Amino acid sequence: VAGEMYDRARFREEVGLPQQIKRFGVAAEACLKQLDREIEQGLKPSTNDDYKRVIHRYLVPFFGKHNLTSIDSRLVREYEIWRNEKMGHMPKASTMMTHTAAYNRVIELAVEQGWLSANANIARLSRRGPKTQARPGFTAEEIQHLLAFMPEWCEGGHRHTGRQIKLLLRDYVELLLATGMRCGKESLNMLWQHIEWHTVNGVRYLRIWVSGKTGGRWLIAKHRAAVALERLAMRQTGVGMSLEEAIEQKLPLKVFAFDDGSQPYGLEGTFKRLLAAAGLSLDKSSGQQRTLYSLRHTYATMELLAGTDIHTVARQMGTSVLMLERHYSKLTATMAAEQLA
Repeated sequence: VAGEMYDRARFREEVGLPQQIKRFGVAAEACLKQLDREIEQGLKPSTNDDYKRVIHRYLVPFFGKHNLTSIDSRLVREYEIWRNEKMGHMPKASTMMTHTAAYNRVIELAVEQGWLSANANIARLSRRGPKTQARPGFTAEEIQHLLAFMPEWCEGGHRHTGRQIKLLLRDYVELLLATGMRCGKESLNMLWQHIEWHTVNGVRYLRIWVSGKTGGRWLIAKHRAAVALERLAMRQTGVGMSLEEAIEQKLPLKVFAFDDGSQPYGLEGTFKRLLAAAGLSLDKSSGQQRTLYSLRHTYATMELLAGTDIHTVARQMGTSVLMLERHYSKLTATMAAEQLA
């Protein structure tokens, strides 16, 4: 009996059949638990959250009831048509990469568990899609205009909450421009205890610990960031002290918060209204609508134009040199020409 079982198992392996037949939904559920464990360990939490969202919203609703062995190229093409209709547009190449990576995580786990044979002809999702447009940034003159415009703009508004969110946005914009950190979780989760002074050759620099899409890292803020942080520290009831004292106290409180310590749901809407008031909503060259992420794009552009080494910029921003070269190829080519000429 054992010999017959062995022969059948060996035959199934040779012809690319799994030892057990499972549905895609079972493999997806196991994959979600694996992603949760990785997130708890701090392994690429933002990326893994994206994979979880794709699995929940797209992969399981379509593939969930299908046996893993029945997923072929025809079914995958049907899925891609269904997904595009559900999204209402053809996804960009970067979105396609995320969907493909999430699908591959499920398939790889199924192979590890013996639910799919490594010898099987496994259907894969397409990675091809329209290239993502580079995000619009600001010119140096537009940044100067924005920084000069914000103080008076913050005085407007009759309600206390409205004025509070304007004051908070001003500090937020200045910190993003001075650090290149990501808007959203990476910056909004920053605590006072994450800020410290770092001294090199007798010169003090503001060093900030952030944790986001690519894990945790230290970054160095421009000296001018201290002014915005000072305003934030003095304005918050739970802090109510100078920046020097706030750094010494190492308070476990959110940096970007209202005077009562609470945070807004988001600042994108207020930033949109700020840009409209300042006449900076659209990028003149591309006609694209600017967003908070445009500040990060501007930081990268300014640093590269100033001659900062691309590897240093990549480490500061928590991204890869390849990603910078992809989106700033004109700038990096110009830098190389200046160095080589």
